[in-house]
Amino acid sequence: MSLDSSDKVARWCLGPSPKSLDVTSVEIIRQLFLDQTGERYASESVRTLPIPEWRGNLVLLDSNDMIRGLLWSNKFKENRVRIVAFAIDSDFKGRGFGSQAWKLLVDAALADGRNEIQLEVRGDNEFAIEFYKRRGLEVVSTLEGYYKAGIGYVMRGKIPSK
Repeated sequence: MSLDSSDKVARWCLGPSPKSLDVTSVEIIRQLFLDQTGERYASESVRTLPIPEWRGNLVLLDSNDMIRGLLWSNKFKENRVRIVAFAIDSDFKGRGFGSQAWKLLVDAALADGRNEIQLEVRGDNEFAIEFYKRRGLEVVSTLEGYYKAGIGYVMRGKIPSK
């Protein structure tokens, strides 16, 4: 799926397992996490994230095949998908790429027999919280000390059947 807005051409692709990423890709992802969440990850932390190879593991590649975003999720519990990381480079935000990734994740989850999505989000990330609320997720608990910058929330919601 590709989108062209204001000279920002990119496409969501199936992503490899983090353990198979090359050094450059890991560094790009570490910087993306830092820029978008304020959280610092060691290279080994990125490589060991529990992300299987499946249709719910996506990377956003620009026209030069450079990573500009990712939506990493895993199959969590019998009926639930957990988003482990969802970050898009600031230059590519507000152009529909997040909505595209969400739709691809929902399609993958439903195809795998899952009907719920869960994630953790920083409490001060109002943009993300509203994005998730518009897609049917709600705050189900507060996480003290989960993020260095403050509280976090666990959000969860049912995936509407098609």
